Amino acid sequence: MLLQKDEVTRTLIETARMIHEEQADDGKAPASIRDLDSFNLVQIVLELENIYNVKLFEDLQPYRSGEGYRNGDFEEFAEIIVTIAAKQNTGAEN
Repeated sequence: MLLQKDEVTRTLIETARMIHEEQADDGKAPASIRDLDSFNLVQIVLELENIYNVKLFEDLQPYRSGEGYRNGDFEEFAEIIVTIAAKQNTGAEN
């Protein structure tokens, strides 16, 4: 299954807001990946793995240099997820 960046971005934002609302009492929705703590990010990645049936954790490592994806926005993170899913779909290695 090929993922579409816009769909993944929407799902990522919705999932981030849902998880944040369950745990935070500040009433602020996360505006980017930078607004999430590590625990929330792990929960979001696990949820995305379930939704899209892809393995993200292992394949996120090459993108992590300098916390690369942690410094981006939801669209950039969605693009990484789409890239990982496409590689897994074609059987390509990182």
